[in-house]
Amino acid sequence: MKQSILIVITLSTLLLGGCKIRIEVPEGGRVTTESGSYDCETGAVCEIDVVDLFFDETFRGEPATGYRFDSWLKRQRGLCGGSDGSCRLFTSGFEGNDILMGFLERQEEVFFLVPQFVQIPTDAFDPALIQSTAFLVRESGLSVTYRFSENGNYSKRAGPLFATGKYTFELNDTVINYTQLADTDRNDLTGYAVFESFDAENGLYRVCYTDDQDVRSASTAVDICANGGRGNLSEPTRLRFVIQE
Repeated sequence: MKQSILIVITLSTLLLGGCKIRIEVPEGGRVTTESGSYDCETGAVCEIDVVDLFFDETFRGEPATGYRFDSWLKRQRGLCGGSDGSCRLFTSGFEGNDILMGFLERQEEVFFLVPQFVQIPTDAFDPALIQSTAFLVRESGLSVTYRFSENGNYSKRAGPLFATGKYTFELNDTVINYTQLADTDRNDLTGYAVFESFDAENGLYRVCYTDDQDVRSASTAVDICANGGRGNLSEPTRLRFVIQE
């Protein structure tokens, strides 16, 4: 997932008001730390006292099966609010500042760390998941990695081969339309990935894929996936888009 570049810069300000961190975990996941020192499960409220200059923990929202981590909740006294990456909290910057050092003795003030988890759709592609994840696909014996950006671009790497192109979601997010399937300006290179199911337990999409250049619409691709190739149209290929990160 994406990492926030603002966390380290703003943490000293965020911790100004107190030395207690309250973690509130909704349905859909849990909160852990890279050190393994803290683990707050679904539905729990966990409090951490911060009392010295040696506190330095990086918190992560870990989604349960069928969910994805969206961001840390933005609220009053919310730590890392709006960030969709790990949340590092530390107090080493307090040293030498009498005001900040004084806050280490005030346990009555509380700041909040609240993850937000979103259930992954099971009847269509999840655009937010697609745009923040690398997918591994095996095509004709090759291991292919896809990455999709929020601006409608994607890249495809298969060993030493690298290609870029454009993509759009169509038919209520049930179809991904790929264009410019190679590193070229040609717009007539088109492929369609048609959603078939999402395997939450194994973290993968099962899709029907067609790159027959005579297929020029998402609806045609859906029909071919349902009924097979007809006439001069090629049979579609079944692929697994495995979530990598």
